[in-house]
Amino acid sequence: MTVRINDNRAALAMTGEDADRVFQNLAETVIAATVAAAQADEQIAAIKAQAAEVREEYLKIIRPLETTLEDYINAHPERFIKPRMRKTEFGQYGLRSVTNLEITDEAAAIKSVKAQGIPAIIVTAKLDKKAIEKAISDGKTITGAEIRTGEIVKYDVKKELIDRVKKG
Repeated sequence: MTVRINDNRAALAMTGEDADRVFQNLAETVIAATVAAAQADEQIAAIKAQAAEVREEYLKIIRPLETTLEDYINAHPERFIKPRMRKTEFGQYGLRSVTNLEITDEAAAIKSVKAQGIPAIIVTAKLDKKAIEKAISDGKTITGAEIRTGEIVKYDVKKELIDRVKKG
């Protein structure tokens, strides 16, 4: 079964002016898409600003309630020994024991861990692409790496046109 992947006959029949019109259409569409994205960004920013205002109004109510609850818990720690959390139909509140590790001197900690043979150091390997490229250019064979050379088809819509529509 033969499957045609590409047929360049239409492109071969195009003139430079035809290609200019295609590019103009492409550039105008990119600019229109930029306008649409900028408008959406403005709408998103307005919605986020409105949400922040609403959130701040709620926080004016929430903060004193949190302080009142915290004061109660701190005033009566004996009521939170067992169970540590008081459960209600709305959730729970109380005390929770927490522990975390804080590294105050990373270099000293690494030295101490190494000296004691504790397997607590993670070493990661990362390829240096520039060094591999130089090695291949110098004639070395690097399995799993190759330098590929070719051409790309590209276009650039003038930055001034894009910037103009972003500013509105």
